[in-house]
Amino acid sequence: MQVLFTTWYGQLILLAVISVLVLGCQRFGQRFWPHGLRLLDFWPPFLIVFTHFLTLQATDSSLAPYEVLSLMILGVGLTLLEAIERGEILYWRFFKLYWRGAELLTLVVYVLALVSYFIFS
Repeated sequence: MQVLFTTWYGQLILLAVISVLVLGCQRFGQRFWPHGLRLLDFWPPFLIVFTHFLTLQATDSSLAPYEVLSLMILGVGLTLLEAIERGEILYWRFFKLYWRGAELLTLVVYVLALVSYFIFS
């Protein structure tokens, strides 16, 4: 199990298995599956852990704390933006926008960590 978390090919295999499981649940539970829930909505927690292991191997320090800090800054920034732009904060709209931003951020950081792993190793 440790190989799945610490090696880049194990991480991609684990992401593929998770994706197949989610798509299978979505297909068989189509009647009860939430309409706006996508496959990428399940990836950010895994990508943060995978980024931690990749950057730890490549640079002897982890990028995960900075990634979590940037997610916090993203949340505060989106809250202020929603309050200034609309005058109110609608929970569902804010959370969906935040989670989509978190997906994008974690995916970009993971790809950069993967590239840095190949460059420094």
